[in-house]
Amino acid sequence: MQEDKHINNLYLKIAALERRISKLELGLEEHDRVIDPQGWIGEAFERVYEDIDNLETKLDSANSKLDAILQRLTGVSEGN
Repeated sequence: MQEDKHINNLYLKIAALERRISKLELGLEEHDRVIDPQGWIGEAFERVYEDIDNLETKLDSANSKLDAILQRLTGVSEGN
């Protein structure tokens, strides 16, 4: 009889542990979905980097054009 109670208590503890583990696993999965750098946050950073690259390309082009205009107006190149 005492042994049956002990076994029953062990089953209850195992069931409680299974519930806690399941809850932790679900929390971890949600955490990964929210903070996953390969998910939407990573995608947002990739788009920002693409925008920055595009702006740098446009600035380089604008600087080249301004250098050509200044050289034409002054007759002096940037390197001289």
